[in-house]
Amino acid sequence: MLGFDGLSPDLVSSLASEGELPAFSSLACSSRMETTVPGISPVAWSTFQTGVDPGGHGIFDFLAPDRLRYLPKLSSVATTGSSRGRARIRLLRRSRPFWSYLGRFGLEAVVIRVPITYPPEKLSGSILSGMCVPDLRGTQGTYTLFGGPGRRLPGGVEAPLSPVSEGVWKAFLDGPPGMRPIAVTLRRRNGGWHLGVRGSSVRLEPGLASDWLSLRFGGRLRRARGIASFLLELSEEGAPSLYCTAIHPDPWNPPVPISHPPLYSKYLAGLIGPFATLGLAEDTWALNNSVIDEKAFLAQCWRIFGERREMLLDALRSVSRGLVTCVIDTSDRIQHMFWRQGPGAGSAIRDMYRRMDALLAEVLRLLDEDDLLVVLSDHGFTSFDWCVDLNRWLVDNGFMTLEDGVDEIEDSFRGVDWSRTAAYSLGLAGIFLNLRGREASGTVDPAEAPALADRIASALMELRGPDGSPAVLAVHRSSDVYHGPYSADAPELIVGMRSGFRSAWNSATGGVGRLQIYPNGLRWSGDHCQDSSLVPALLASNRKLHTEGATIADIAPTVLSALGISPPAHMKGRSLLERSG
Repeated sequence: MLGFDGLSPDLVSSLASEGELPAFSSLACSSRMETTVPGISPVAWSTFQTGVDPGGHGIFDFLAPDRLRYLPKLSSVATTGSSRGRARIRLLRRSRPFWSYLGRFGLEAVVIRVPITYPPEKLSGSILSGMCVPDLRGTQGTYTLFGGPGRRLPGGVEAPLSPVSEGVWKAFLDGPPGMRPIAVTLRRRNGGWHLGVRGSSVRLEPGLASDWLSLRFGGRLRRARGIASFLLELSEEGAPSLYCTAIHPDPWNPPVPISHPPLYSKYLAGLIGPFATLGLAEDTWALNNSVIDEKAFLAQCWRIFGERREMLLDALRSVSRGLVTCVIDTSDRIQHMFWRQGPGAGSAIRDMYRRMDALLAEVLRLLDEDDLLVVLSDHGFTSFDWCVDLNRWLVDNGFMTLEDGVDEIEDSFRGVDWSRTAAYSLGLAGIFLNLRGREASGTVDPAEAPALADRIASALMELRGPDGSPAVLAVHRSSDVYHGPYSADAPELIVGMRSGFRSAWNSATGGVGRLQIYPNGLRWSGDHCQDSSLVPALLASNRKLHTEGATIADIAPTVLSALGISPPAHMKGRSLLERSG
């Protein structure tokens, strides 16, 4: 199983027809595949794993509401403290991934960086967690820029880089809450630059990222080890600034569980050296904020891709009977940040598709004649030109009310008058009703909820962009698209935007801005949180599959069938090795 996050079946087809993708062209089949509603990575990869729709696994977006406190929370992971001060971490994705069935049939599984596998579950084999592994600060990725005035920007913080003597600067890197920061010293001597961290020194070349450096934090009765990479930049006047990636858990000794067995991350570190372990490892916000440039971002992406490639090839050489599953994130990150430039000659996107094809060629060379290879993505891509603030729209249309004197909310719904609010938006596609008996200050009678949902959906279909074109393609009722024991946790409505439109960043985290629709000025210019019909996934294989009408829920039963295991009856998908009907 080779997953390329976000790889577009339409671009694969187009570039293959130009002769750019010989490995993809050699496959026995390649087609579109229906993704989930919405076509968002945690939702789609959870369905990939389990063979059930979101109503069966309970993941509906990146974020979910805490209905008692009206606060956003991660949808897939819960972290709570204990009397001994150690965190308890729970994976909230329900149902069972297909690889968990292999052990009782004597088969081994190696699962590498599949999203929504943190914390790792036990299995017969090895697993390295992917999306949602936090950094040492407990966030989904916070970089530090030394040399700024101390602002906190989306995805990062600025901290002083203070001169202490001629050619010497000092800074302090914050780590886990409650632990002492680490002193970082930058020196210019003999025409070169040197970074000192805890007694070790490494030479820095301006514009080039350092190797992964080991970082050890300490506090009262607690220790934590992480890794980070540093990038030195010089202003026109020669003044230094220092970018530090988020602090990843050290694979040699991670402070949170990132693999099963725990030795697996140590084995990989021994094989390839320190490697990126953060769930969202590529620093898209640093590029959005112009803290790093496109060249540095691409170098970071390809470095992480190289690490993943080594892990995949090692697994293919090691597993003789069973399953290897690996997901590559590079394809998603580069398309998010370079979509505006298009896939033309010399573009970052075209280069990325070529490199994915080269990896596919390597994989094909390692397969035996009777091995089955399934290549897939979780969704495709389209443009993101306009931000749609769904919470502002709800306010302007009388479905949400702000407290007196409040015009805008930064995040987390602070300033919403819940006693006069009927609906709210959270995440990248969902609208929830403020239901009485479910939300802490619910106002909507459950008996009236269907009619209210219909009114909101009908009004949303009238939303227009600045040029008068419709912004919304469809509004899906969760009762129509989700089936399973966790369907009641879903938003009542899933908004399917048209190409070019996407839910605004502030609205996704419980904010309310001044405008319903405004231009997207970030480098993050491609997306897949539009209507799922616009961003189909890719399905390809070295064998003929029955791809007509295929959905991402079909992958789990297909894999089990290929291994001679009858798919469980609760799986909604069908085996693509068998003719439907």
